[in-house]
Amino acid sequence: MAEIIFYVGLGIFIIGGIGLLIAAFRTGILWGLAVLLIAPVSIIYLIVHWQDAKGPFKLQLLGILVILGLAYANGGLELPGSVSSSFSNLNVLRPENSNFYSSNLSSPHFKCDGRQHCSQMTSREEAVFFIRNCPNTKMDGDNDGVPCENDSRF
Repeated sequence: MAEIIFYVGLGIFIIGGIGLLIAAFRTGILWGLAVLLIAPVSIIYLIVHWQDAKGPFKLQLLGILVILGLAYANGGLELPGSVSSSFSNLNVLRPENSNFYSSNLSSPHFKCDGRQHCSQMTSREEAVFFIRNCPNTKMDGDNDGVPCENDSRF
């Protein structure tokens, strides 16, 4: 249901934008082309030709209010599944030789100090901190996020 309301709000906003464009072309071909091709000109057109543009502008505001009302009702704006699923598969790259990842606010007693192997760790928590925050670790052979799986000390 929320997705339908989102698309209705988006449709109202787009119809308002098309109405503003039609109003600009009715005023003159140059206004129409300028509003079509140069985005900030639509604001100038709105101010200069308020009587012609107020209806489409109010329709655009209504579309935005529908979308924002939906976002408020749902506790945040969620993109439709087709959009959000395409962003969920993105990999984030981090620099290999950076000390940016050397601290973690949730584990202040650990810090990256060049250790890379399970035999150099004193606990599983420390190993987890190292594979998540430090570069060039060699503790997760199968890349499943669980370090030192064959170490019997932990």
